[in-house]
Amino acid sequence: MMNALVNINGIICSAEEAKVSVFDRGFLFGDGVYETGKSLKRCCLFLEEHLERLRRSAGKLQIPFPLSDEEMTDEIYRTAKAFGKEDAYFRVILSRGVGLVMGLESLEDLKPTLVIIFQPLSEKLDRIRTEGLNIMTSNILRNSAAAQDPNIKTSNYLNSLLAIQEVRARGGEDAIMRDNQGNVAEGTTFSIFGITPDNSLITPSLKVGILDSITRRHVLELGRGLLKVEEGFFQLEQFQECSEVFIASSVREIVPVREWDSHKYALPGTMTEKLKIALKNEIKSYLETHRKY
Repeated sequence: MMNALVNINGIICSAEEAKVSVFDRGFLFGDGVYETGKSLKRCCLFLEEHLERLRRSAGKLQIPFPLSDEEMTDEIYRTAKAFGKEDAYFRVILSRGVGLVMGLESLEDLKPTLVIIFQPLSEKLDRIRTEGLNIMTSNILRNSAAAQDPNIKTSNYLNSLLAIQEVRARGGEDAIMRDNQGNVAEGTTFSIFGITPDNSLITPSLKVGILDSITRRHVLELGRGLLKVEEGFFQLEQFQECSEVFIASSVREIVPVREWDSHKYALPGTMTEKLKIALKNEIKSYLETHRKY
């Protein structure tokens, strides 16, 4: 039995009871958007930023947003309270809804499907933050921004799925993708950062065609208080010359990279550890000042 709780259009049910129609366009075409985050000490971390991005993603697909931000927050917190865990992983999914016919072109006015899922955080999180990750560069390229806007956080994650499958077949834990010019873009579900020998923090620019990650924004702001920050177009070799490399995402926070394409990095890295502590302190401050469920 899966340890999760699901809210579908306002009805809370177990994972086993949770069902959506096979005619839902999210299922048929990936015609939907989502946000993933976590709660700590009964507080959904940076929730207002997640809802802002969800609303923006939905707007780009012209999917009507069914609730106000206050109503959405109430519904998320109602689900979290019913789940009953202080710390949890959550996902909010908004699809265009159930169509009358299966054709892609059928964009008639539909009632959006709203799904909220809560489940326990992975027990592996603390371990990987200490031991680090072994990542590899995938042969799968990141979708071009000219083909698909990277800031529509779409339910269709085929690009990342192909990349992680390809890398895991070679023994890696997760994948980094590049653009068609060979510039490092991002991971399957995370941003990538490096600390150069001259103590600069480097990370791919949004202009490479990557998601405007919420955690990336926070890391960059914290980084500017500690060292020089450069957002740009970086080749793989420039990250290999770094003394430290780490990834960042909403659920994992900052995780050091111990190895990338057989190139080993300092672990624990001095600056990575400073940024981990700074982010932890920012999270602590957020938890102390925001709503609990």
